[in-house]
Amino acid sequence: MWKKSLWLIAAIVLVGVAFVVYQMATTKKHSPAETVTYNSDQLNVSVDYCRPFKKGRTIFGELVPYDTYWRTGANEPTIISFDQDVRFGGEDVKAGSYRLYTIPGEDKWIVALNTELEEWGYWEPDYSLDVLRVEVPKEEIACCQEQFAISLPEKGYGTELVMEWDDVKVKVPIEK
Repeated sequence: MWKKSLWLIAAIVLVGVAFVVYQMATTKKHSPAETVTYNSDQLNVSVDYCRPFKKGRTIFGELVPYDTYWRTGANEPTIISFDQDVRFGGEDVKAGSYRLYTIPGEDKWIVALNTELEEWGYWEPDYSLDVLRVEVPKEEIACCQEQFAISLPEKGYGTELVMEWDDVKVKVPIEK
């Protein structure tokens, strides 16, 4: 009797783990993972994120409501890492890895770094773990950026975090 119970529990756990792995694998087909990096003699930055598609939807204001938390991508949280202390949007940040999230607005966005790294899926982070929040202007671009994209272009002072999707671009300077 005891052995049957153990086998049943083991089977249930195995099915549960298989389901979670399947869910994670299939959602990445629709929002593939990507890593972008900026490397210079003085500064190294990387961003790991997943890239959802527009698919004919209105993104900001509908799919991603204004003035509400967005995990900034899809699937796992977007993680930004700095190899040394930096100024992010004019604010000091210690070297390390942070969860990047945003609060899109009609005219400006709030971009935040949070130390809670390992949560999967959509829910709001523990805001008490925010290390900073910066407000940046929203730029309108020619429609349409079909797939969400993050880039780290070279700038004279270092780089900037550039996020583009649909008809929106947001930039945050990153300096050593």
